[in-house]
Amino acid sequence: MKKKNIFITIIVLCIIAIGITLCFIGDKRLNVEDKLINELYSYLGEVDIYHCGGLNAYSSSSVTKESITNSNLLCMAYYNLKEDQKEANTSKSTGKNKNDNKICKIGEEVTFTTDEETNECSYEVLKKEDLNAAYQGLYGTNIKDYEEFYITNDDACYLEGDSYYCGAAETFTVSLAPASTIYRLIDKAIEKRNGEINIYDYFLKISENKCYMTNGSDNENEDCTKALSKLDGSFSNLKEEEKAKFMKKYGKLYRHTYELNKDNYYWTKSEQK
Repeated sequence: MKKKNIFITIIVLCIIAIGITLCFIGDKRLNVEDKLINELYSYLGEVDIYHCGGLNAYSSSSVTKESITNSNLLCMAYYNLKEDQKEANTSKSTGKNKNDNKICKIGEEVTFTTDEETNECSYEVLKKEDLNAAYQGLYGTNIKDYEEFYITNDDACYLEGDSYYCGAAETFTVSLAPASTIYRLIDKAIEKRNGEINIYDYFLKISENKCYMTNGSDNENEDCTKALSKLDGSFSNLKEEEKAKFMKKYGKLYRHTYELNKDNYYWTKSEQK
């Protein structure tokens, strides 16, 4: 009887050991300098708030494609196009608008403002299907709503027929947000057993000598702000290793998830850890 109990115990322990092994086997640490990791990291956006709304992925709550405005998603797809997919054009001024600005009428509905020096409009033409392919590469799905969108605070893209026309818009966007500097530090990249890739990074936003853990201004880290005030000089003047040490102590760690679709990875979610 005692031998039977020992045998059962060994089997149970083996099953537990196999279960634990299966949970971790296959997880692979990736080189954060690899081309693939740099490409996937670029899917998160740019620091510039006029570049597709800035870093939308850094929030106190989990962020998915559904959390980001459609216009910013389209903007990101635009920047994922290859240069040969954007046809450069110019047009002479065709008149003035109600604000007495010189404009160029392109097609039936699209109008752009001219460059003050040349009195010409510079614009790009891109195929709707190419934008959708770029969108698929970023988010793994097709575009649902082909609307107009801004690619800078001055330049917008308008759909006419099967093409988008992108140039200097008659109206521009304005942001009243205070000046800020954002720092990011990739900590590690992991390829999971299921093929998923996770990129972990530290995020720190400094605005008016205060620290924030998200891209917004409603998540101040007071301990970080106090530490910032005690630095000998500004954070930007620190050596790279000192910046990294500060960020790992006071910055917020995020995990960005990418799933595999056939041979390509696309971004699915970002969240605080």
